[in-house]
Amino acid sequence: MYCTNCGKKLNPKNMFCSECGQARNASEPEMNQEEVEIPQSGNGESETQAEVVHHEGKKVLKPNVSKRLILSIAAVLLIGGAAGLWYWNEVSGVFNIQVTVNSNKGSEAKMDPAVSITPEPISITNEPAKPVLKPAYIQVNQVDSSKYENGEVDVYFSLFSDNEFSNSLDSASLTKDMFKVNGLPVSYVSQVNQIDTVSVDLVLDKSGSMMEPPNGFMNQSKMELVRNAAIQFLENVPHDAKGKFGLLTFSSFAPEVADIAFNSDRQHIASYLSTLESDNGRTALYDSLTKALYDTNLQMGPKYIIAFTDGIDSEDSDYGSSAQSVIDLSKQLGIPIYTIGFGDAFTDLQSISEETGGSYFSIHEEDNLQLELQTIYESVFQKYVKQYKLTYRPEQKVSPGEEFPISLQMDSPVYTAQTSTLEFTRKIEATSIEAMNGLFEYQVNYANAVNNLDFSLVSNNVSRDSDFYNNLKNRIEKDYVSLNNQGKPKIIDPLENYRTESIVKLADGSYKIEFFKLFPLELNQERVYEADLNTYTLEKDSYTGKWQVNSFGRSECSIYTNKSDPGSSCKNVNGTTKLYSQDPWARVY
Repeated sequence: MYCTNCGKKLNPKNMFCSECGQARNASEPEMNQEEVEIPQSGNGESETQAEVVHHEGKKVLKPNVSKRLILSIAAVLLIGGAAGLWYWNEVSGVFNIQVTVNSNKGSEAKMDPAVSITPEPISITNEPAKPVLKPAYIQVNQVDSSKYENGEVDVYFSLFSDNEFSNSLDSASLTKDMFKVNGLPVSYVSQVNQIDTVSVDLVLDKSGSMMEPPNGFMNQSKMELVRNAAIQFLENVPHDAKGKFGLLTFSSFAPEVADIAFNSDRQHIASYLSTLESDNGRTALYDSLTKALYDTNLQMGPKYIIAFTDGIDSEDSDYGSSAQSVIDLSKQLGIPIYTIGFGDAFTDLQSISEETGGSYFSIHEEDNLQLELQTIYESVFQKYVKQYKLTYRPEQKVSPGEEFPISLQMDSPVYTAQTSTLEFTRKIEATSIEAMNGLFEYQVNYANAVNNLDFSLVSNNVSRDSDFYNNLKNRIEKDYVSLNNQGKPKIIDPLENYRTESIVKLADGSYKIEFFKLFPLELNQERVYEADLNTYTLEKDSYTGKWQVNSFGRSECSIYTNKSDPGSSCKNVNGTTKLYSQDPWARVY
């Protein structure tokens, strides 16, 4: 028993509490030794109440545990179990757990019939974290769309670790799964030096301006510098490189046949160059680049043109092309043009190189020639032999001559790269290119024939079975010779502007080509400009295989005294007097 005042356990033999002296309650029975004691809490108070029951004639204290307390403990255990279950599901990646806790029948506890626990989704996987990819930079060098109709486009590109495109990345471990074009998978990827041969057409200026030294401090002429530069270029090419080279030299006229056709014998080309001299002629730069484009187009695989010139076209003699027509043709064929100029940079050379996907290099007298050429070599040839080629299937339907977009993306285990959306021109069909080349050759040879009063210079470019053949022959050999004898020679001046407006294949297999040209001439002792919109029909000679002109017409013609002149009519071949309807000076550099 315990003291009712201080709670101290009492000795059953004592009448008073030994702690506080309180008298024991006399009515309280003494506890038998067999009675079960209720354990005390730390503060001496009982944690639960008890009731006395009789068991086999003995008094036993039975704990009186509250039903409410039992239900509370059960609820706590169930909720704690639900929390544990939620945590286990969290780390296991399982979401939206619902735990239901039901009350026992007859219990006084009142709780919600269900408890919903919906944690925020947390993505936890056992996969290792992806490494941070390094940035890389893609430079698209060339796009070959000649197989567009068959659902294939080849893209030649280089990889660099910097946005200046100076540190190339060379890896044979790239696979097609690492690339996408316009967000779609590609069908093939490989290094170029394993599958393709790079074709390079060297175009060298040997005009009269090349006989002079670049400045008053050097004894070497520009011709010597250009010649040595080309030789150095060839010598810098590794012997094991898979490359083919062609050589075309020019002055007053673009040659009908290149000096050396494409071949892999670099020593032969270098020996030919070592004896090359200027012929004191004028500069047919654009015509020669046009000729080089048509020649280079016949080669398979990656290809480009590199032209060595002094950059001076002041005495030009271009009769079949202009700076803009060179750019247009280069884009249509997908062939970049690189130019090396000795002297100051000229706008047209820079524009041709930059707009065709090439580069312009200017070498001055204070430059280290060997160092400059090494830089050019690494920037041009090395880029092509170390580049990659991928093939993809285009989804967009475009006609020949129309532009199509390309956006190239790469994600390798180490690098990631993405280009902007680039525009390229779908290549026109092969026979259309041949017909255009035939008309270009006619234009150049016609001017040469008229200025030299020699019809034979253009006779192979005209169909012998056509009325046009005899008409042109009589005009040159009779009319123009007669004018020359009167002191009024017919002279064709170089073109100021030129562009192909349209090309259409006719039912009989011939082609009708409409083109515009602007050129200067003397009229009533005054220098004026004539703008013509001409139409030629060309057919392929079954014996020679050349595309020849068999008819000619002029639908529009205007005479201008200067750029601000609105123009006056000129008598056309067919007697019409319709003015030229467009701006003749558009796209003139």
